[in-house]
Amino acid sequence: MSAEQVLLMGVARFASAAATHGEPEPGHTVWGDLPFVPVLMSRLNLAYKSIGYDVLEVADPDRKAVLDQSDEAIMSASTRIVHVISHGSVAEDLNRPRAAANAEHIHIVPACGQVGNGTNVSHWVSTAHQQPEPTLFIVDLCRAGRAARLSELTHVPDEARNAWVIAATSPDLPAYDGHLSEAVADVLEQIALHGLDTSPSLRFVRWDRVTPAIQRRLQELGSTQRLYTTPVDVSQELPELPFFPNPRWRHDARLEKLHAVEAPVRAFVADLGAEHFIDRVGDHFVGRRSQLEWLATWLDDHRSGGLRVVTGAPGSGKSALLGALVCSGHEAIISAAPDIRTYLTAQDPDGVCSPNPLLAAIHARGRDLDAILSSLAAQWDLSVEPNQSWTVADLLAEIRALPAVPALIFDALDEAEDPHELLGSLLLPLAKAIRPDKQPACRLLVGTRRWRFGTLLELAGRHEGLLDLDDVPLDEIRKDLRSHLLRKLAGLPQYSGPGQRAVRTSLAGAAAESLTQHPDRMQEWGPFLVARIFGQVLESLPPASNPQEAAVLGASIPRSLPAVLELDLRTRPDSQALRAVLAAVAFAKGDGFPTEAIAAVAPEFAPDLLPPTANREPGESRDRLQCIRALLDAGSFYLRTGIESDGATLYRLFHQGLADYLQDQPYPIDDTGRNEDA
Repeated sequence: MSAEQVLLMGVARFASAAATHGEPEPGHTVWGDLPFVPVLMSRLNLAYKSIGYDVLEVADPDRKAVLDQSDEAIMSASTRIVHVISHGSVAEDLNRPRAAANAEHIHIVPACGQVGNGTNVSHWVSTAHQQPEPTLFIVDLCRAGRAARLSELTHVPDEARNAWVIAATSPDLPAYDGHLSEAVADVLEQIALHGLDTSPSLRFVRWDRVTPAIQRRLQELGSTQRLYTTPVDVSQELPELPFFPNPRWRHDARLEKLHAVEAPVRAFVADLGAEHFIDRVGDHFVGRRSQLEWLATWLDDHRSGGLRVVTGAPGSGKSALLGALVCSGHEAIISAAPDIRTYLTAQDPDGVCSPNPLLAAIHARGRDLDAILSSLAAQWDLSVEPNQSWTVADLLAEIRALPAVPALIFDALDEAEDPHELLGSLLLPLAKAIRPDKQPACRLLVGTRRWRFGTLLELAGRHEGLLDLDDVPLDEIRKDLRSHLLRKLAGLPQYSGPGQRAVRTSLAGAAAESLTQHPDRMQEWGPFLVARIFGQVLESLPPASNPQEAAVLGASIPRSLPAVLELDLRTRPDSQALRAVLAAVAFAKGDGFPTEAIAAVAPEFAPDLLPPTANREPGESRDRLQCIRALLDAGSFYLRTGIESDGATLYRLFHQGLADYLQDQPYPIDDTGRNEDA
């Protein structure tokens, strides 16, 4: 099957109907040559090919050629883009009175200089809309905006529109020197390199990502032109437009299904480390069996109390624990990625809760009360009026009337937009609500740090519903840590061979022992997070050659998050620049920062390595963005990704403890690891 096609037509030379040194005849206009067109055509040809298109290039077509080529392209199912560069002609150019003109018509001027049947670009757009496949028109003509504002298409919904327009300028202004085409070529080249940082889960770069990029490039070129594009309904989700293939796209049916899950639910999959690969579940989550079994049994028992709270130090495993419960019991996740539940069941069948249509999940990071209420109403399939704004009272009334008691797993209360508002307005009322049959109205499981939430922890403790992961017996924590590290080591080539079994055992045992030697230190930083980052450090350190060396290496494990992070960063050749990028990401809210925001913030923390963009050339700015992208790849272990509304990849740190530390210490510091126990 051949690739989809671009029709690229450009006119550089014009045969005027009148002598250039005389007055034009009535009804005719003298069209000057456009010497920049051939160079632009050559560049555009390569740029379109770089993103996968076949290109039909038509240079200096006369009126008949314009008619034939445009008609064939519009009627063809394989032509996706029509790009034209020339003069634009309206009725006034032909000495026709304004009253006789159609204000929506814009003609491409062919090489013969005669407009007429087949040169009306507005008519092309109207005809293309009637075809079964969408077509994009990139119109680099004076007054090209007329083609983007056809009255007959004004009320067509975006999802039903099959003709889209990017025009060089407004309906009544000139375009200059092919600036639109130059900007488009530049953006196409950037798409070929990195997809404008579009998420790999999206097959195409979105319309609202591409068109602002073209406008920014126009401004960088010094042009005063403003794009005129097909208007969109900003209140609705834009359809997937198949014009700009995303080179970063990786077909993954499982991931596509997961991205259709409500964002406050999907976040649990990311926190468990199970979004992309099932083996990452094993790498990121192990142990906590007794706690899982206790909570899973409670979630399945509608006769028991209404509130459980999980707390503990940063890195103690709260989010992974709750993520395992959500991924095993929430039907939307089971439907999208059943392999996660299968894995968790194989690991510990007593530690998974039953699939439950009334189990809702909220990851509160960066979310406010309104967003959470709307998500809960959708997850519990509560009746809703169009445009209804939910209140807590409405929600309580609805769930009291449900045929069975619903369950809610609510994580990251301390990371919400306004934690105390959520606690007082939503969580405490939910915890105390009673159904007409005197049962709790909701089975509520909350994950949070202990600080500032004494009221909630006290309420849970009264009914033996408080689980503090720092109070788990040390022998159990040590066993779980050893299992975690053994699993990590078995996946490292330098430790995975059969002859390394004793080395793996010695290293994992010594590290687990060291991490649990001082229980008071575990109240500040959870040992699981420290062990996880130490596993990353081991990838770059020379391997231990025998059990004795392994024991020494394991015993050297830092016992705090700052120390182990600094140890890892010191092993990196790009240590300072990587730290600056991670520090910038630490300040992200909600689902994260896009690449551009990281590039704007990171130079503050490494000014010599990442100079700011002020007073710099556009090419230098792009080079710096490429540097940021490379550093994001290098630091991918520490990152989680999301999707911005325009399709851009968002980055955040995988753990709030990391974010807290790097916000406090964004600049390089010396000897943290060596001096931590001084």
